Amino acid sequence: MKLGTASLVVAAFVGPGTVLTCATAGIGFGYALAWVLLFATAATFVLQSFTAGTGILARKGLGEAMREAIRQPVYRSFVFALVVLGLWVGTAAFETGNLVGASAGLETVLGSEQGRPWLLGGLALAAGLVLLLNVRVLTQLLAGMVGAMSVLFIATLFIAPVDWREAFRGLVIPSLPPGSLLSVIALIGTTIVTYNLFLHATAAKRYWTGEAPERAWRRELTGMAVFIPAGGVISLAIVMAGATLHPASGGPPTVAGLALLLEPVAGSAARWLFGLGLLAAGFTSAVTAPLAAASGIREIFDWPDDLRDWRYRAVWLSVLLTGLFFALLDRSPLEIIIAAQAANGLLLPFIAAFVLYLTYRQKALTLPRWYFGAGVLVTLVCAGLGLRTLWWAWTRLGL
Repeated sequence: MKLGTASLVVAAFVGPGTVLTCATAGIGFGYALAWVLLFATAATFVLQSFTAGTGILARKGLGEAMREAIRQPVYRSFVFALVVLGLWVGTAAFETGNLVGASAGLETVLGSEQGRPWLLGGLALAAGLVLLLNVRVLTQLLAGMVGAMSVLFIATLFIAPVDWREAFRGLVIPSLPPGSLLSVIALIGTTIVTYNLFLHATAAKRYWTGEAPERAWRRELTGMAVFIPAGGVISLAIVMAGATLHPASGGPPTVAGLALLLEPVAGSAARWLFGLGLLAAGFTSAVTAPLAAASGIREIFDWPDDLRDWRYRAVWLSVLLTGLFFALLDRSPLEIIIAAQAANGLLLPFIAAFVLYLTYRQKALTLPRWYFGAGVLVTLVCAGLGLRTLWWAWTRLGL
């Protein structure tokens, strides 16, 4: 049975940044913020179901729908420039973290940091080769990697001595421990990713070509019900592992150093479990970030819907090479991450509101009022997240 394109969404949002954010939240606040991931996973399902409906039932990618809906030339130019810049900068910045995270996973497995430039170059080359595949093959490949990643990270959860009573309390009772606001924002932001909205609509439209729209829509929702909760479970597993296994220093860990937390309970298997999971997380996100940028920008500029078009390939290749360039600098990518957060914070509420608007006016997609109301709530949270993220970026840049 075909389960659609939701595996692309999970492959995109469960990356090294998610691993580090979730582990740090668990280490800093225990199980108290587990409820945030429950909300963020549900919110991701709601927004992505809207964009999937646009792709399958209206037969439009998000960029195409945006181009058709915005007619006024000045406003259109401003919005398109904002979206293109935000998509490209955001995905290129995230690509740096994806490649660094994937190489850190390999280094953890190999037990050595020698030859990092060669590892980064090899991973970038492999990601580029995968991006040459068609959507169906790419989706199947990433679905397999997401499944493997789920097993690896969930295994780390069950070998850790989790306090399940406290974990359940953290999951169902919302709380904001002192100093946790930025962690809450980070957990939501690492799950609800702006470029996924573009990626999902385009991929769903291509994947279900030739299928009856209503049947394809039901199958896509079934796949989403499988894969998106799986992504949430992966994130929860990392939070709970971090809450259970504290680093000796008491400070936030490095990405690769998180494997050391499992050694007391998993022995030498810890290196393999965490390293391979991190490799899968980094590599799948290294493929989906350039793909999302190319898909959204192609639709906005109305380039031919051809994966072999040189402009389409030039966009994803530029994202991939930019990420590789900054990864090879072997320095903290703090400024790049701030730029990515700012771009995501500026785009997320706008894109979420636009998705809601498209859903409301679409005749092909009718939803119950309560479900549409859930979309409104998610959009308001995204707006608050965007404003808070912009303020954080503003203060960190010293402006």
